[in-house]
Amino acid sequence: MKKYIQPIRFLVQVLFMVGLLLPFLPFADKVGQQIWISILFVGVFFCGWICPFGALQDWIGWVAKKIHLPRFKIPQKYQQYVQLCRYFLYGLSMMNITLGFLNARFFFGHSAMKGMWDWVNGSVMITFLILTLFTDRPFCNYFCMKGASLGVWSVLRPFGIARDEKKCIHCHLCDKVCPMNICVERTNFLRHPNCINCMQCMCKCPKNCIKFKLMNINQSLKKK
Repeated sequence: MKKYIQPIRFLVQVLFMVGLLLPFLPFADKVGQQIWISILFVGVFFCGWICPFGALQDWIGWVAKKIHLPRFKIPQKYQQYVQLCRYFLYGLSMMNITLGFLNARFFFGHSAMKGMWDWVNGSVMITFLILTLFTDRPFCNYFCMKGASLGVWSVLRPFGIARDEKKCIHCHLCDKVCPMNICVERTNFLRHPNCINCMQCMCKCPKNCIKFKLMNINQSLKKK
């Protein structure tokens, strides 16, 4: 069954990308407003399945891997601090201090198409897409205020990505494929606010020890 997850996710991303371009189809900003309550129960599917700019970064990253461009990830000892950048920006936005050209909502609606060729916003968008050739989802990881606002609530979810420690062979594939640079292997129930529920860790696991399910309270408290 898991072999169908990524093709289905791709089709959903395409649907909402088309919806961004054609006003008579579903588009991401309206959906984002309507499904936010689900984040409390299942986490952030919006960023991994619906967001057009996130999808564009995924697709460019896929092409980069196919043509074997050099790829890099920030080491975890630095990642744990650098990833706080988007929460810092979100905190500033809550105080009405916003860097307009980094406002993630710019990318989430038909209004984006009207202003996307503004030289500032357009340049920022293109810069992040170029960076995507060399690293996964750079905007989502470190600058997306929309993702940060959703992520802070997702830590409450009772359903999420769970790892069976007994079956795990510590091959590190889950960590390698995670576009948000999360150490999936170090947890039994993933509560990380950066998790976008892309399910790539689950799809790549050779032992099927990663599943999306209801949290086991006892196991979730254990650490590797």
